[in-house]
Amino acid sequence: METTPFGGGQEPSPAYDYRVYDRVWQRVAPGTDPFSPDPDAAGMAAPETVPAPAPRTAAPAPVQEGGGGNLPGAEPDPCCMGTEARESLEVLESFLQEEMAESRCCQALACRAGNREAARLLRQAASEKRTAARELCAAYFLITGNRYTPAVSVERLCWENLHQALRACYHQEACNGFNYQRASEETMDICLRKLFARLSEQSYRRAEALMALLGRLVC
Repeated sequence: METTPFGGGQEPSPAYDYRVYDRVWQRVAPGTDPFSPDPDAAGMAAPETVPAPAPRTAAPAPVQEGGGGNLPGAEPDPCCMGTEARESLEVLESFLQEEMAESRCCQALACRAGNREAARLLRQAASEKRTAARELCAAYFLITGNRYTPAVSVERLCWENLHQALRACYHQEACNGFNYQRASEETMDICLRKLFARLSEQSYRRAEALMALLGRLVC
């Protein structure tokens, strides 16, 4: 018996017989290669990857029927030239009658003025007053849905001279400016307020032009 270099006197262990391992593996998993690097080939399925759950999205907010029902103008009562403006109907009618009458008066005075500058100013005033009357008539229709066309008659006006006629026109324009401004401050309707304020500015501007003209004619 040979001795080992380490002097243990023991016989060397026989080499490991891999065939024994093969036979055991065939009984456990027949038909597979025990040394295959692929776990699927060894009969072991790879662990399944569980997909991450999809992020939850918030449900869309329900849409109310008639979308935007609270917007201005969507109500039966409009936001402009509506119920608030009805409180100023009598004032509106009075302004309309005055503008129509004064337009005819200024036109008649322009024909008899005898002064080119005065005639031009009076014709311009007559034209602006006709435009104002149409705007007031349109406002009345927007508020009520009805047309308002009053029958206006102009009495024969007599003045001593042109200076007295222009003086009367100045006072009328100044009063119109004041009344339009007061009406614009009292009404709660924003559109009617803007209309009255603009007509007030026009009346005051014509009054200033008449004062300047009288200054050149009288003084």
